Amino acid sequence: MGEQRRVGLALGGGGARGYAHIGVMRVLEREGLRPAAIAGTSMGSLMGAVFAAGHRADEVQELLSRTSFWRFLDLNPFDDMLNFSELVRFLEPLIPRRIEDFPIPLGITATDLITGTEVYFCRGDVFQAIRASIAYPGAINPIWVDHQLLADGGILNQIPVDLVRFLGAERVIAVDVTPLQVLREQPQKKSWWAQIFRRGMEANPVQNVYRAVEIMQIRLAEVKLAVARPDLVLRPKLEGIGLFSFQQLEQAIKDGEAAAEAALEAIRELIQAEEP
Repeated sequence: MGEQRRVGLALGGGGARGYAHIGVMRVLEREGLRPAAIAGTSMGSLMGAVFAAGHRADEVQELLSRTSFWRFLDLNPFDDMLNFSELVRFLEPLIPRRIEDFPIPLGITATDLITGTEVYFCRGDVFQAIRASIAYPGAINPIWVDHQLLADGGILNQIPVDLVRFLGAERVIAVDVTPLQVLREQPQKKSWWAQIFRRGMEANPVQNVYRAVEIMQIRLAEVKLAVARPDLVLRPKLEGIGLFSFQQLEQAIKDGEAAAEAALEAIRELIQAEEP
């Protein structure tokens, strides 16, 4: 095999759907690809940090399969949904604390709610960067970093192709784990109970907020991908897997693996450098 190109990965956000990145990485490992750089948003930032630290897909799946997601939840209704200190305890043995110490160059995105601009972390405290990037609107509070109020990177840059190129990648594989799924709930005649209490999505403000943010992020991601033009976009199917379907680890991984296997020819062409 000839020399390989410097291929980087842009790992998109999408909550539990981000587990599909593990399946994609498994296929890339089989093809002998060691990413030249990894950039991630939200759940993609967390997965990206673990892979940039050198952990293999099988190892990550095994670790997550033995870990209950409930461990990371804060059930206090007046606080964040996320128990971030517990997430840090989970990640500390796995990744360096400083972004510049990762063996594979790593970038993480966030959004400054004060200026309405993107923020890129390419150095500094990785846990602070992850905490900012995963601050999903309505679920996890933003955090102050100096004069910036930082929230989910996916608000403006769901799949950070441009950041991967900034980190030195010649070619970029983007992994989009936020397919816009048509909701199964269709207009229909409601029971008397539902009519009285207006049960259903249209009367669930929290669900509507998540759905609205999801739609905006997906549509903006389509525009960003059209402008950034990654060399390959992988879109796992992820049918029936929602933002918070963390119990569907294995299915999300299988979907990621299937998406990468379906694009094997393109992946191999991308990896292999042209003959001089």
